[in-house]
Amino acid sequence: MDVDALQGMTMNFTAAYRIFTALFMLIVTIGLGMTLNDFTSMIYVFVPLLLMLVSSFIPFFKQRKLRLIMFAAPIVILYGFGFYPWLTNFQEVAVSSSTSTLDFIIIPLWATLYGAGFVVLHEIALGVARAFNWGR
Repeated sequence: MDVDALQGMTMNFTAAYRIFTALFMLIVTIGLGMTLNDFTSMIYVFVPLLLMLVSSFIPFFKQRKLRLIMFAAPIVILYGFGFYPWLTNFQEVAVSSSTSTLDFIIIPLWATLYGAGFVVLHEIALGVARAFNWGR
C-alpha cells in the first residue's frame, strides 16, 4: 500500500472531522444563542464539543480514525436527539422540572463519558483479539 496515499486519506479524514466538529459547534451556537445567557451554562454545552475538536490533535486519536468516530458519536447523538431540543425549550423545562439544572450538567457529562468508554472498550477488544490472534 502506498504510504503517501494512506497519509493523504488520514489527513483528509482528520480535516473533515475538524470541519464537521466546527460546523456542529456553529449550529449549536446559533441555535442556542438566544436561549443561553449564563456563562457556566455555555461551559457545560461546549466542553464536550471542544473535547471532540481537541481530540483530533492528540496522537492517540489520530492513529485510528475509529477512535475519533467512537468518541464523537455519543456526543453528537445525545446532543442531536436529546440535549439540543431540550436546551431550546430550557425555560419551559426549568419551570416544570425540579432537576433541570442537574440534567443540564449531567447530559453533556454522560455524552463525553460514553464516548471515552467506547474508546476504552474498543482498545480492550483489540488487545484481546491480538492476544488470541483473532481476525488474522
